[in-house]
Amino acid sequence: MSKTRKLSGIGAGALAAVLVLSGCSAGGDGEEHSGGVSPVALRNCGQVFGERNVEALRSDFGEGFQPRDRSLTEMKQRMLAEAQVWNPDTDKLARTTYRPCQIEGRADGRAAWVIATVGWSTYDETFVTEGKHARDFREVAKGVYIDLTDGVDDHPLIMPCTVPGTRPGQGEELPLQVSVTDTERTTRSVSTDQLLKALAESTRKLLGCAEKVTLPEKLRP
Repeated sequence: MSKTRKLSGIGAGALAAVLVLSGCSAGGDGEEHSGGVSPVALRNCGQVFGERNVEALRSDFGEGFQPRDRSLTEMKQRMLAEAQVWNPDTDKLARTTYRPCQIEGRADGRAAWVIATVGWSTYDETFVTEGKHARDFREVAKGVYIDLTDGVDDHPLIMPCTVPGTRPGQGEELPLQVSVTDTERTTRSVSTDQLLKALAESTRKLLGCAEKVTLPEKLRP
């Protein structure tokens, strides 16, 4: 089942039906912090991007470094439930977008941020490999494609991710999509590709994707 082209998949929130669960609280547990860094948010963002990568971002952002997160347990439960009720015959392309980690900071006096975005893609395997839009996608690993469409800032990765209790073909027809928005960060101790790779690997581990995927260090041209 091939989908009609959407603006930028889940990354741009183009579907009116999409519910965005963004990292709006420091710590993901409703705890407010008037100053300093939430240890819960720091730990959770470390699970999302890797502890070393988060420390590199702390170095890049300096005193403005502020991680914000949402519950990874809640994200996992909701994504698994969404995949388990998915039906290719009635799929209306409604997807939930999750932002498990958002790191804010300052760079050269301007606001800067790194945002992890995760969800089930509106693009299926046929869409990214065949037809008029296939040229916008590049295969970076077996079954893993990056969206290089002009005007798409976050260049999401689309990859198979079969989870337990789903209908046949779910891994290819309802693939996983992850992206990293990396804006105004002038010092880059860790690259956007490294963050994107870490996000993809941590999300696959969290969901228990059946497919084995090995991602290269460089994902974008």
